[in-house]
Amino acid sequence: MSYHILHITTSNCILSSDRGLLFCEYKSGEKNSIAIADIRAIIIASHGVTITNSCIAKLMENNIVILHCNNSYKPVGWSVPLERIVRPQVFYKQIEQNPDFEKQLWKNILIAKVTNQAKNLDAMGAAEHNLYKLINKPLVNEANIAKQYWQKYFTTLGNPIKREHFNAETFENGCLNYGYAVISSLIYRSIIVHGLIAGLGIHHKGKYKSTPLVYDLMEPYRAFIDYYFYCFVKENEEKYKAAEYKEWFKYLANCIKNYRIKIDNISYKFIDTIDIYIERIIDAYLKFDCTNIFLPDIKEQYLHIDKHRNREYEE
Repeated sequence: MSYHILHITTSNCILSSDRGLLFCEYKSGEKNSIAIADIRAIIIASHGVTITNSCIAKLMENNIVILHCNNSYKPVGWSVPLERIVRPQVFYKQIEQNPDFEKQLWKNILIAKVTNQAKNLDAMGAAEHNLYKLINKPLVNEANIAKQYWQKYFTTLGNPIKREHFNAETFENGCLNYGYAVISSLIYRSIIVHGLIAGLGIHHKGKYKSTPLVYDLMEPYRAFIDYYFYCFVKENEEKYKAAEYKEWFKYLANCIKNYRIKIDNISYKFIDTIDIYIERIIDAYLKFDCTNIFLPDIKEQYLHIDKHRNREYEE
């Protein structure tokens, strides 16, 4: 499987393609290349980057998503391949929008999201919280859960700030939003590749120029970004204090590329679990049955990260 997520952080470079390779030419004249087949996504986080039209077309043909950021490193848009019908039966099942099935599917996704958030707080050593109780109530108050989670999260991080979803001014929120944008890009890519309709959500409602299914399906993965950022802060205190976005980009790319999660006792790279997740969602749509869906468990990530760190220490 392709697994590279390229972060373009050097200004005034030119991206082009030839004979199955992506070339990046820098202002100095230096040129690097990588096989297009090995790329999953490209994040352009610098100004003055030029891409030829033939290069964009080749990237889209290979199901590669491009995430565009502004000069402040804030993600502002996607370039994605055209949606397609891969399996007609899945297409018709999705547009049927079975309310009972979608209600159960969303409940499972929401429980996975909040449970992962609760496990995050536990792993971070946060003060006592009641997220486990709140997610199991008959009427789940998502706003209340989010308020409590972020209050505990940022306090434990050592900077009790508020969560900023849009136009974030703080470094912490900017990093989290960037991480979520990377995950949503990978989710969007997988949705298109497998033939789901991004404009038909499970819980979030469709709006002009919206992709509600992307935001529905990325929910269980959000806690992974939160935990990666927590690890980044603890392991790179000076870079954190200096608010070095590029260091966070590198750290996040390494996590997504190298960390692994077990599914049915088989270890997969984090980035590859997204395709498995979407494939299981498709199987659920075919039967209108949520029994065999895969939902990522953040606890698996803690176990892998601990082993990874121990191995590095021993070496």
